[in-house]
Amino acid sequence: MNNNQPIHLIAQEVADRTAILTVSFSFMLAMLPHFFHIPLWVTGFTLFALGWRIVQAFGLIREIPRWILVPLVLVGGLSVFAQYWTIVGRDPGLALLTVMTAFKFIESRTLRDILILIFLCYFILATHFLFGQSIPIAIYMLFTVIIITTTLITINQRDNTIPLLPRIRVASRLIALSVPVMLVLFLLVPRIPGPLWGLTKEQRGGITGLSDTMSPGEISDLITSNDVAFRVSFDADIPAQQRLYWRGPVMVRFNGQTWYQLRQERLNGQYQVDKENAVNYTVTLEPHGKKWIFGLDIPIVTPNFSYLSTEFQLTSHKPVNDLQRYSLSSQLNYQIGSQESLEYRLLAEQLPNHNNPQTVALGQQWASQFDSKLDIVNQALKMFREEEYVYTLQPPLLGANASDEFLFNTRRGFCEHYASSFALLMRAAGIPTRIVTGYQGGEINQVGNYLIVRQSDAHAWTEVWLQDRGWVRVDPTAAVSPDRIEKGLDQALNNQFSNFKIGKRHQFLGQLLYNWDNLQHNWNDWILNYDQRKQARFLNQLGLGIRSWGDMVIALVICLVVITGSYWLIAWYRDRPARPPVYEKIIQQLLGKLARKGFIKHPAEHVYEFLERIRLQQHFHDEQLTKIFDAYSRIKYARGYQKEVVIKRFRQMVAEWKAL
Repeated sequence: MNNNQPIHLIAQEVADRTAILTVSFSFMLAMLPHFFHIPLWVTGFTLFALGWRIVQAFGLIREIPRWILVPLVLVGGLSVFAQYWTIVGRDPGLALLTVMTAFKFIESRTLRDILILIFLCYFILATHFLFGQSIPIAIYMLFTVIIITTTLITINQRDNTIPLLPRIRVASRLIALSVPVMLVLFLLVPRIPGPLWGLTKEQRGGITGLSDTMSPGEISDLITSNDVAFRVSFDADIPAQQRLYWRGPVMVRFNGQTWYQLRQERLNGQYQVDKENAVNYTVTLEPHGKKWIFGLDIPIVTPNFSYLSTEFQLTSHKPVNDLQRYSLSSQLNYQIGSQESLEYRLLAEQLPNHNNPQTVALGQQWASQFDSKLDIVNQALKMFREEEYVYTLQPPLLGANASDEFLFNTRRGFCEHYASSFALLMRAAGIPTRIVTGYQGGEINQVGNYLIVRQSDAHAWTEVWLQDRGWVRVDPTAAVSPDRIEKGLDQALNNQFSNFKIGKRHQFLGQLLYNWDNLQHNWNDWILNYDQRKQARFLNQLGLGIRSWGDMVIALVICLVVITGSYWLIAWYRDRPARPPVYEKIIQQLLGKLARKGFIKHPAEHVYEFLERIRLQQHFHDEQLTKIFDAYSRIKYARGYQKEVVIKRFRQMVAEWKAL
């Protein structure tokens, strides 16, 4: 096939079987991770469309007529709308794009159609950043873009005789040449405020994490997740495990089954903390789609994108839909809420009507039995500690009076069971109480010296309000299972819990996983979190005087000119004429002598042909000239003759020869 056809003829050229198969393979690679994100019927239809087109390429079935295809396209679009009730957003947009691309496969005929499909593959590949930006995703995308580029090269060459490996090498070389340009654009393009891939929480489907409500069973379900909630780097030593309470949603409303948050109001007053002995640290928070962020009890310095609520909950101005990195200071020894308003304290004492009568009765009994509210708190903890209560990840299901069933019947529960029942007991005894959810503990990565906090570290505890002391943290779980707080969940539930801690695995495997997690941590820090602040600091450290957006644009243009100029110089150097060997220069001297005598060698003429020609033309035989040509032939074609001593002798023979 002629590869020099006019472009309008190439566009009309019918796609062959190789083009169909290669672009189908590229599309499957680009779509593979997305099959976990789109509805099952979209996946099934996509596989059907690709299968139909491949079988059609082998001539086993006929193509679908266009008069049937057009109504099918309309049905496909309406089906996506019926699935999501919108076509705007990440998930519905991806589903619609997948369905329409599948239809494009069915109706593809020419090379122009195949090229459109290849460009759609590039576009679909970029959408993976909407679902994740981790190192494995980046590696997979790099591999896939090489395959798609190889397909593009194959389609444009239209020569099936070229082996696959050389085409992959060409594609890899093209992508490698783009890496310097990519780095320059990444480092110097002015960073806009906010994340590049900002999405609404509705678009962040599948994100796991704490909820803004709490009822028995919710946190125990979350415990089975190995997902990282956040990582923490401390400026000094990492505090002891039992002091690592990562404060999250605070809940004060209770309807007998579920605890709820109040509307978060900004804290305007002061609270008593010793800022001199604060713990300083940096949190890298994974996206969870909610507004709360996490810090150790109690934060005393808040990030500029957040505020501290009246319940001492760190709250972001916007949902955390992308990786967030922030620095905090916390005081682990604190006193808060000593001047709490009467209105809020009354709210924190409210009891639901007609629920859990046994629990309420026990709390009221303690109120009449003990004069001190602290004694009531200690009595509840003593009950959990000394009676036959079991800390378990698999508690029995509870009914409408969950606290009554738990405290007096099953006596088996997880942290939310103990926190909820304890809070209800305290309220029945007239003690203001609220629930705090968050995370407790974490695993130290020895490689990077930072803390890994997973979803499996989720926890719930309580705060009671005491006169002259304010809000005091009380963790009922610590009374039932001290190992949960001091050593972690894997020690407390060794037989029930699938251990996610890296340090509990084989030493060699654990070291590999620590290094991998440290690599992911650095990736989050330097790549995903490369914001305006980091860019300004990096450019300032270069000492090149780049301070404003204008300076960055000038530097960007200069770097791009230097890179493209370097590529041009490299190409020119590689394509330049090769310097002739020494023996060729020597033979040119001989040919010059012959030319002055009228014997001119033609460019395409071999030396022996030249010698034979002048012999026949002039009828003479020069043995010395024959020896020179023989020496030249051995030096050029035979092994072992391109030595300095041989070249020197050859030069001498040419210098001594004189034309007859």
